[in-house]
Amino acid sequence: MNVIVRALPELQSMVITWISFLILYLILRKFLYNPVSNFLEARKEKIRSQMDEAKVLKEEAEKLKEEYELRINQAKKESQEIIEAGRRRGEEIKEDIIAEARKEAENIVERAKREIQAEREKALLDVKMQAGEMAILIASKIIEKNVDMASQQELIEKFLDEVGTREWQN
Repeated sequence: MNVIVRALPELQSMVITWISFLILYLILRKFLYNPVSNFLEARKEKIRSQMDEAKVLKEEAEKLKEEYELRINQAKKESQEIIEAGRRRGEEIKEDIIAEARKEAENIVERAKREIQAEREKALLDVKMQAGEMAILIASKIIEKNVDMASQQELIEKFLDEVGTREWQN
């Protein structure tokens, strides 16, 4: 058995290996490395553009959120103003109704006072008329009787006693 151990490889086989490796490297670089690099670069750009779009969309969403919050706050403020205006209007209506009721009550009281005064005047007029009738009655009774001074005084006292009763009205 003859085994030869060489410390250096054969030059021809080494050159062929190196040439094969170089050819394989060039083929792989042309058909595999460049397309894969281009694909990865395109993917990287696509991801970057999507990230930029996401940032823009996020900013727009935050602006819309702020705008909606502002609108909501304005709507709340407007609703509070409407409620307050309604409350004030209700108070005004209430005050108007109360003032009108007071005025009506004053009118009723004034009318009642006028009616009482008219009834009082009517009663006084009736009393005067009845007193006049009584005076005529007394005069007729005095004339019917030729009475002296003492009996005339007695008739007047009798008349005055009967004034408070019903007898003199009949």
